Amino acid sequence: MVNMKMDEEQARKHIEELKGYYAHLASFVGVNLFLLAINLVNWEGELWVIYPMLGWGIGLVAHTVTVFFGGTDWEARKMQELTGWSTTQDELERLSERTENLITILSSVNWEKIDPDLVSTKENLESVQDRIVELRANGDEASRREVTKEIEKLEEFVTSSRFDYHDKAAR
Repeated sequence: MVNMKMDEEQARKHIEELKGYYAHLASFVGVNLFLLAINLVNWEGELWVIYPMLGWGIGLVAHTVTVFFGGTDWEARKMQELTGWSTTQDELERLSERTENLITILSSVNWEKIDPDLVSTKENLESVQDRIVELRANGDEASRREVTKEIEKLEEFVTSSRFDYHDKAAR
C-alpha cells in the first residue's frame, strides 16, 4: 500500500502515476474491445484476440503492482535493509552540523545590541536543534522536511546582505 503521509511533491508525483495508470487501463480496455470486435466480425473459428490481450495484460498487472503496491520509497527502504543504516539518520546528522555552524556564527557577536531579530534567529536555531534530537528518536519524513526547510530559511538569512551589514556594524 502507498504511504499515506506524503508531502505535496510526493502527492503530485503519485497523482501523475495514477493518471498514467488510468490512461494505460483505458487504452487496454478500448483497444482490446476494438480487437475483439474485429475478431468477432471476421470470425474464422479462432479467438486470436486473447493473445495480445494476455501479453498486454501482463504489462498492465505489472503497472498495477508498481502504482498501488510498490510505494514511492521502496529504494530507500531497500537501501536501509541492505546497509542496515537509514539515510534519514545521515541527513539528520548533516542537519545537526549545519545548525551548529549557524549557532556558532550567531554566537560570535553580541547581536542583541545590533538587531533583536538576530537573537530570535539564534533561538529558532536552538529550537531546530532540539527538534533534530526528537527526529532522531521518532521523526517522520514530513517533520524532517519541515526542519530542513526551516534550516534552509535560516541559512538564507545568515548569508543575506542584511546579515552582512550587521556583521560589519558589529566590528
